[in-house]
Amino acid sequence: VLIQWNGPECNNAEKSRGMALARSIRDGERGGRAQIGIIDNEKDSPDLMQIMKTVLGERRRELQSATPDMKADELQKANVRLYHLEAARGSPKRRILDCHILDQGGFKIYVWRGTDSSKEEKEAAFKRALGFIQAKGYPATTNIEVVNDYAESAMFKQLFQKWIEKDETQGLAKVDQVKFDVAQLHARPELAAEQRMADDASGKVEVWRIEEREMQPVDLKMYGQFYGGDCYLVLYTYLKSGRPHYIIYMWQGRHASVDEVTACALNAIELDKKYGGEPVQVRVTMGKEPPHFLAIFKGILIIYEVRVHHLSGEPEPTIRLFQVRGTDEFNTKTIEVPARASSLNSNDVFLLKTTQVCYLWCGKVNDPEARCSSCSKPVAQSPNHHHYPK
Repeated sequence: VLIQWNGPECNNAEKSRGMALARSIRDGERGGRAQIGIIDNEKDSPDLMQIMKTVLGERRRELQSATPDMKADELQKANVRLYHLEAARGSPKRRILDCHILDQGGFKIYVWRGTDSSKEEKEAAFKRALGFIQAKGYPATTNIEVVNDYAESAMFKQLFQKWIEKDETQGLAKVDQVKFDVAQLHARPELAAEQRMADDASGKVEVWRIEEREMQPVDLKMYGQFYGGDCYLVLYTYLKSGRPHYIIYMWQGRHASVDEVTACALNAIELDKKYGGEPVQVRVTMGKEPPHFLAIFKGILIIYEVRVHHLSGEPEPTIRLFQVRGTDEFNTKTIEVPARASSLNSNDVFLLKTTQVCYLWCGKVNDPEARCSSCSKPVAQSPNHHHYPK
């Protein structure tokens, strides 16, 4: 349960920012399984207040008067500092590392590691964080959190004055989406670099699911469909400068066992050896798929929460709800979310699938292109198909 406590004197903008953070934690870090409770007036929310008292203890004094926003902002800026790590002086190869340290006033230290930083750089960044704690005189127990590019936590993002994902909207305000013409990626390498795309996503795709610790080929008809209880290996082959290049994506479901995750990594090593150690290995966690991974599946990426095995005897869910996000056929993905009304939001399109009919629910501020493309999703194949604008 996520509880948002709104102070008596907070404004609507602050409430909206708090709700955005709560939703980000729920959807991005709790897989949509958490419930959000809002306390606007303590007397009107006795159940939620009881939870807060149980966790935090009784409040022993009256609420303090509100601190002016300007003063609070100044205090926040004074306590949070961002440092860009560089190699030590005198190093024969002095260059800027793709790593940062964010100091939250000694309360917590974040180590942000960029996608392009090497293994040595990443290790050096963590060691520098330990040295940073000692130099600042912070307690040895100061919490350190390692944050990787494209996998930043909601708590990390909220420390910045403004953080907008390339393919997300915030609140009810529409954010301009970053669009690109994949046909120009080869002609304009700088565009491919900006989008973190290896190529125009027109290469060859091969997919295996990890079963009994072995790689099992996935039927071509099932390409782009992933289940949260499984792990997959995706081999992407593309040509560059007349020779083949390879990317091995290790997709890990949220509910996959430790054995499956380990087997996925070991099989990736064997697959890497098969191609002479040339492939680039990329670990992809469920819900954090990078742009190129989305692009190679041409907008038909569907992530189911669980896979019901035909031998288990368990029936398929009769009602399933799917969230559709994206702006075009190259960055769209469909994710299964809990089948309840609280999962809906005004920014996206949702598909409600039953045994007899499939409903398409369109939020007020969703992209019309996403609305159109979602109609072609395999999950929408049903005898009847109805559109329901909010």
